[in-house]
Amino acid sequence: MHNPKTDLIWNVSLVCPSDCSICCVDAVQPRKKAGGRVELYRDEHRTPETFELKQGENIFDASAHYLQHKGEELTLAEKLRVLDNLAGNDVRLDLSGGDVLIVRENLELLHTAARRLGRENITLTATGVGLSRVEPGEVAPHIGELNFTYDRSDAYDNPHRPQGYAPGNLKRAAEYHVLGVKTRAECPLTIHNVGLDHLTALFFDLHKRGIEKLLLMRLFNVGRGTSATQDMPTPRQYREAIDHLRMLQARYGKPVIKLQCALRFFDSALGHAENPCDLLHHSLGLRPNGTLLLSPWAINGLGQPLHDSMVLGNLARTPLKELLESEKMKALRGKLDVNFGHCKIHALFNSRRANPIDRLLDTTDPLLTQQLVATA
Repeated sequence: MHNPKTDLIWNVSLVCPSDCSICCVDAVQPRKKAGGRVELYRDEHRTPETFELKQGENIFDASAHYLQHKGEELTLAEKLRVLDNLAGNDVRLDLSGGDVLIVRENLELLHTAARRLGRENITLTATGVGLSRVEPGEVAPHIGELNFTYDRSDAYDNPHRPQGYAPGNLKRAAEYHVLGVKTRAECPLTIHNVGLDHLTALFFDLHKRGIEKLLLMRLFNVGRGTSATQDMPTPRQYREAIDHLRMLQARYGKPVIKLQCALRFFDSALGHAENPCDLLHHSLGLRPNGTLLLSPWAINGLGQPLHDSMVLGNLARTPLKELLESEKMKALRGKLDVNFGHCKIHALFNSRRANPIDRLLDTTDPLLTQQLVATA
């Protein structure tokens, strides 16, 4: 059987122009203040950090360099070393953030990654602001797909996003569609956007712009999303949302509805020959400082790994092949089907077991346990 590629979701930078209340990585928002100062905001509960902006410096590049000096982000040379350490592995790389393109040096990283891994193995996940800061011709020839968040139609309010966030993302992504780049909208479903009228408007926003795919996602209580657990839809709301959007796809063709791994078993509990949860199987998360995680979602409310047990090592210092062949990883890989179908991150948060790995492998994904209760 063919072994699938490893999806490496790399949050290249913490720097982001947007302040989303459900940011899963607890990104950093720079704000210019009087006297040449810059304040870095993470969330409303943490005191902003301050540094001096040198004359002629770009606020976003300067913020990235400040975080690099603190060891929270990799320098460009260290980022390129990560690419060195991917050698010998069949990897599909998703460059994400923060906002990748808001920091200019990451364009060089993108170009180098495309040369080494092949354009078809590079996905870019960016915001409209980041995309607006570069010419599409600098990016389009180097990516196989452009992903962007679109979880709010312009006609509806979304308390989790800044005003204009979603429409700005769509506007810029549509420019790449015109250039022939594959495009995918990503929509975390919450109680604020699962209404069928809202989903209809959202679908047609994407349809009119020619966006090929719409990925329906779950809301994860990680990063700043730890305070938004009350916004998670019920199993019935998830089901109605999926069915409604598939009906629209059947009638109008595109965007094609895709489901995040954490929704696939819920959608069809029968007929899965392979565990739809791709944690460690096929998907890994890479933090801005090079820390490699079992999952891109294994991040706590302070933007740190959920637990030491979620950490594989540092990919800027150690080859991926070596990290994946450790005894720790081999032992865990043999247990990944213990809670077949359950989202392991959601299981971890809802388990009462003491050991984090035991919680990760528990059958406590609330979407599946609630569905069983509802159908009993």
